[in-house]
Amino acid sequence: MSDETKNAAPVSDSSVQALALTAVCLGFFMILLDGSALNIALPAIERDIGGSIAALQWLVNIYTIPLASLLLTAGVLADRVGSRSVFLWSLGGFTAASLLCAISPNLLSLAAFRCLQGIAAAGLLPTTLAIIARTYPDPIARAKAITIWGATGGIALVAGPIGGGVLTEFIGWRSIFFVNVPIGVIALWLCWRHVRETATRDAESYDVPGQVLGIAGLALLVAGLIEGGSRGWGDPLALALLLGCVPALVGFFVVEGRTRHPVLPLSIFRKPAFSASIANGFAFQFGAYGMQLMLAIFIQSYWGSSALRTGLFFLPFAVLWTFGTLVLNRVWAGRGMCWLLTVGASTAAIGALLCTAIGDSDTWPVVMAGTALVGLGCGVFGPSCNGAAMAVIDKSFAGLASGVLNTSRQTGMAIGVAALGIALSASNSVGGARIGMIFVAACFVAIVALSRRYLNQI
Repeated sequence: MSDETKNAAPVSDSSVQALALTAVCLGFFMILLDGSALNIALPAIERDIGGSIAALQWLVNIYTIPLASLLLTAGVLADRVGSRSVFLWSLGGFTAASLLCAISPNLLSLAAFRCLQGIAAAGLLPTTLAIIARTYPDPIARAKAITIWGATGGIALVAGPIGGGVLTEFIGWRSIFFVNVPIGVIALWLCWRHVRETATRDAESYDVPGQVLGIAGLALLVAGLIEGGSRGWGDPLALALLLGCVPALVGFFVVEGRTRHPVLPLSIFRKPAFSASIANGFAFQFGAYGMQLMLAIFIQSYWGSSALRTGLFFLPFAVLWTFGTLVLNRVWAGRGMCWLLTVGASTAAIGALLCTAIGDSDTWPVVMAGTALVGLGCGVFGPSCNGAAMAVIDKSFAGLASGVLNTSRQTGMAIGVAALGIALSASNSVGGARIGMIFVAACFVAIVALSRRYLNQI
């Protein structure tokens, strides 16, 4: 790699910055839209190409496992070879895999291409924040850019069920994959033209043992949580996966504490603000994403709603999330990240508690109001979960920090889906949904407590 690339200066031209931000936001939007839209389309896929419910759930899981387990490795790779390079290759791979998913003739091939999507998505997620961190050297401009990035994710999260419902209802489930292709092509062109390569850091070793143990440990953990949630925690496969992750993760941290060039320098966790931000990301994903999936299942399975009606149920959630991110978050930015985290998470906690009134289909207005408050609160505090982590870490470790943050978030989502799925199935449907919403509220309360304790100076 040339000295010019290694010492690449941060981008300063505002138009180039805006186009670079557009490129990474489109990539981020695409991978989140795809995941949330698929949940709505699963019944249609079952009718079209067959497969049991357990097999269909693996269309989600086979994406989540490589995504969660490879994020840390992708973040380190981005710091070593350049975030732009990793982003471009990953975006191209995700776009191609989406096209292959759309034309898949059977469930097996669809699952295989979903796995490729998950691998490519693992390269996209950490590089988006890393590119933003180095494209915007000014802290205020960077905070605004991360807010836009967060709003993009929020819009994708909530547009997925709505868009997925509309596309599935009127065009067919394959359209939720086809729509990724033009988005991906546009993002590739913008990245190629306007995203400059980020600076890289040298290392004598890629810490192969640490990489292997980290990937294996995270993959076994996420797979074990998924299987435990669907098969039951006494199932031999679920137990084997969860037990298998323990020595792998213990070995990972032992190696990282001893090697000269660790893939994950444990010293970064000595910063309480960074550690608190990582924990907040976990709780955020557990609460917001876990709640959405649980309610999507409940509304379709127990209220008997169609995919379209289920998607429309989340419209207030979507609108207020977007409003909270694009309007309130920016209006209140001067109050600081801690204030945004505290007020937003408190609002979301109140909304989750309101959702505990869930019952038969007649309770939909109360539940919809509760989800709307959750969306509003998440829109206010969500960008600060990411911004706080990136604000306290050295920019030469931007890819690593983003990888750690997104690993925490994806693990939180996997545990949230498993835990809330257990709550929904272990008790009667209504009682389980209420227990699940209490868990969601507890996550948002934890964010308030951590933020007030460790992030009050940010």
